[in-house]
Amino acid sequence: MRDEQPVNLYESGKMAEITGETLRPGGFSLTDIGVQYCLLSPGDTVLDLGCGLGATVNYLYHKYNISAFGIDPSEKMIAAAKHKYEYADFFLGYGEQLPFDNGSFDGVFAECTLSLMENLDSVIQQVFRVLKENGWFIISDIYARNPKAAAELHKYPADNCIRGMHHLKQLRGSLVRAGFSVVHTADFSQYLKELIVNITFSSDTPCEFWNTADGSCTGGDDYYQAIKRCKPGYFLMIAKKKGDAYGR
Repeated sequence: MRDEQPVNLYESGKMAEITGETLRPGGFSLTDIGVQYCLLSPGDTVLDLGCGLGATVNYLYHKYNISAFGIDPSEKMIAAAKHKYEYADFFLGYGEQLPFDNGSFDGVFAECTLSLMENLDSVIQQVFRVLKENGWFIISDIYARNPKAAAELHKYPADNCIRGMHHLKQLRGSLVRAGFSVVHTADFSQYLKELIVNITFSSDTPCEFWNTADGSCTGGDDYYQAIKRCKPGYFLMIAKKKGDAYGR
């Protein structure tokens, strides 16, 4: 467990001011790529892992006629999603303990949320369990080009995807050990650069934004400099469940 309870960047509303309700770089751009690459179609059932305000659930339903469900650990955000999208199903819960039957979904999206999970391997195992055979795990998130520097971020009281940025080789290894085949990886760091530019223009300094959003820059400019040393990028990774370890 973390030593102190950080302020939640996404509940604060500061990120939504920059990104809109998707709360991530690139908006729905990588959602579209995931749907098209995986040939998800009307009638398929999809889980949005870390659904936030419910924007992706709504988007998948209205653009693709996909039956989407959302789960998030934030009571505040789940309440907002249920209020805005009354037709959809949203669940309060954690990725480490998904409250769904084995083989429930054709796809699972984790869009800038896997990096927020406390136990990555447990989450991946849970996703494998709830996916149907040949189901898809579509991940977009922040990664460190200099992963050795990423551990330094854990000393700051932040609760955002930058704090948990991925080591891509380790993430791929975790997926393969769980039974997935990683079938597609692509770099979309331009979306992260656009977000950083927008953050810069929204405040006098990047540190001011982080302090207002989640208090993570309380040590002055140190937090921002620690992020820079990680050389963050943004990626899309798609994995496929091969075989079935759950007897379906």
